[in-house]
Amino acid sequence: MRLLITLSSLVLLFSVNSCTLGLGCEEPPTVFGSAAIVSFIDRQSGKYLYIENNPLYNRDSLKIFDDSGAPARFSLSLAEIPNSFLHYYQVAIYIYKDPDDKVSFSHEICKNFIIKYSQNETDTLKTCFKSRDEKCGTGLETLKFFHKGTLISSSEEKDYALIDIYKD
Repeated sequence: MRLLITLSSLVLLFSVNSCTLGLGCEEPPTVFGSAAIVSFIDRQSGKYLYIENNPLYNRDSLKIFDDSGAPARFSLSLAEIPNSFLHYYQVAIYIYKDPDDKVSFSHEICKNFIIKYSQNETDTLKTCFKSRDEKCGTGLETLKFFHKGTLISSSEEKDYALIDIYKD
């Protein structure tokens, strides 16, 4: 009987989340990594704007700003074009900015990102989100993206969205 109680206790101990026990998390989630992962595509040709070789636009010219005109955090990474051996650059636009966005823990907030493809060509991506506290960190409760006034992505309990933006 004693062996059964000991084994049951061990199983229970290892099945309980380490956060609940106060042992911390292996890798706590955080809103700081929340992002829109964007593929920019030319509407007429269907080609990716930032293809690896011979791009339609120079990726070094790409600039992204927040509502106040300050540079937004973003990064570029190579992705494979579906059904092809070619690659293009995806753009991860990080949406949470501390301490400005702390209010998102109490209610949904919306903000715009101004995308400058070149000196004279701009676009806008709008995001709305509500953050949440979790046992082991923070995350997003809701996440929405709008382009040209149209909802293009909406999710719950996800900290990122894969988005295609078609440039006219």
